[in-house]
Amino acid sequence: MRKKAKYWFKQILQTAVILLLVSLAVDWWRKPEQPAGFTDEQVHTLSGRQFTLTELSRNRTVVVYFWGSWCGVCKYTSPVIDRLHRAGVPVLGVAMQSGSPEQVQKYMRSQGLDFETVNDPKGQTAREWQVAVTPTVVVMKNGKTVHNTTGLSSYWGLRSRVWLADRLY
Repeated sequence: MRKKAKYWFKQILQTAVILLLVSLAVDWWRKPEQPAGFTDEQVHTLSGRQFTLTELSRNRTVVVYFWGSWCGVCKYTSPVIDRLHRAGVPVLGVAMQSGSPEQVQKYMRSQGLDFETVNDPKGQTAREWQVAVTPTVVVMKNGKTVHNTTGLSSYWGLRSRVWLADRLY
């Protein structure tokens, strides 16, 4: 019995390591490129706030979340991002090609989402960042990208990335 448990533990551990390495490789391959000077440009959110990403991320970690109302995976990731926001993590959403500001606000209300969001009706901001996949999550601190991931993300996975960025950068 003990030998069998040891075998399965080893198999699970090997699978977890392989999945982690594949995930890191995919994230590296899909990595968005932070446009030069973008963090110093004023962003205007749907709620009427104005700030720069440099101001927002000064001495703290910020999550920039590229998403779309049409994106199936975003329907699972957006509540995770909203949970981070409600836990006090600064979040800036970028609603890619999701309609007018009113349509995006209506969608967010219907989904119970409350994080600050910039409307990107033509996908220009996403193109500047070279976002290849939705959803894309960028973790920033002091105006610089410190981590990114794409696709499904868990609350604790993102929370741990924010925690690490808070301590390492």
